[in-house]
Amino acid sequence: MIEPKPNFEGLNCTINTTEDCNLRCKYCYETKKRPVSIDFEKCKKFIDLVLSDEDFCSLRGTDREWIYGGRVFDFIGGDSLMDVELLDKILTYINTKWNLLENPPIRGWRASISSNGTLFVKPEVRAFCEKWARNLSLGVSIDGCPEIHDMNRVYPDGSPSLPTILESWDWYQKTFPSDGYSTKSTCSKSSIPYLYKSLVYMHEVLGIKWINQNFIMEDTGCTEEDYKELDRQLGMCVDYVFEHRHDMYWSMIDKNFFLVTPRDNDFYTSGRCGSGCMPALSIDGRIYPCFRWLPHTQNGKVGVMCVGDVEHGFNHKENFVAVQQGSIRANCTRDPKCRECEYEPCCSYCIGGCYAEYGDFIRTTHICEIIKLQCKWAKIYWDRYEEAEKN
Repeated sequence: MIEPKPNFEGLNCTINTTEDCNLRCKYCYETKKRPVSIDFEKCKKFIDLVLSDEDFCSLRGTDREWIYGGRVFDFIGGDSLMDVELLDKILTYINTKWNLLENPPIRGWRASISSNGTLFVKPEVRAFCEKWARNLSLGVSIDGCPEIHDMNRVYPDGSPSLPTILESWDWYQKTFPSDGYSTKSTCSKSSIPYLYKSLVYMHEVLGIKWINQNFIMEDTGCTEEDYKELDRQLGMCVDYVFEHRHDMYWSMIDKNFFLVTPRDNDFYTSGRCGSGCMPALSIDGRIYPCFRWLPHTQNGKVGVMCVGDVEHGFNHKENFVAVQQGSIRANCTRDPKCRECEYEPCCSYCIGGCYAEYGDFIRTTHICEIIKLQCKWAKIYWDRYEEAEKN
């Protein structure tokens, strides 16, 4: 299997430009969609803050200080491409402010957008994307073959979205030759019978080389029969990836995540994501530790772990630290079955999602059996890979 695509190294600064979306994906955790856009003046003040405060995440002197060496301005919705006029004004402002900095971060800046891919059919959306292509990482979420993609990622009237995406697929891959050959796929219980078919479809029909795929971390509702089918599907997928090991990457069996290693001191110091180091601006001007703390992802609750606002700056930096500490595996893994489980080092969780469910830093355990099966097949794949490459 080829190496995963490298990420731009820098601090993720998220701007929630809109809570509107033209799709109604069935598993979406953004529960309070509404047709509103953020005020441009709030965006300007937020950008000024993240470019002027030298240690707003309280990371100086830690092993994560390197994050300050660059900036990734991440735009989310809903789907942020719903309002490209606003996006263009924001990127223009970022570029202007950056060029005026006396000592800009050494690695520069990038903009990042993850889209459902249906809005590329609009001329104004294409014009915006082409204008900023040199500074913009643009991802499209494809869940797999048409049967599963169009089961979950639908328009409000229930009609499928993949046909619209395919209208612009050639343009997308030509305009974004790096991003256009990768995708972020979301799996749920309904995805299981289509896992193998989806892998083949994304690689052979859509030409995607880097397939980043994960199961939702909420309760999937899977039964023993679902796990048996997942076991079978993973086996077929592993055979396929092995046949194509020199021209594709599949995150479901990533060597760094799913080969079980003995637990060490890392358990007491590390978390599974950057929550607490990824300031996110909400529609109302409040700032949160990452986008998963925004009100429309916290079941509508406003102010949960708020770290400040655009008028007063980062006046609650202690909440950055609280989230950083709360997300450490040793602090959120309270269930004995997790602390004693040999697969625990491989298990993923979203601390913001956990907090939305429990109102505390308690790790969810909904995908335990899925992770165990991924670990099983990751080991089978990599043992096979090492043997083949050795010879």
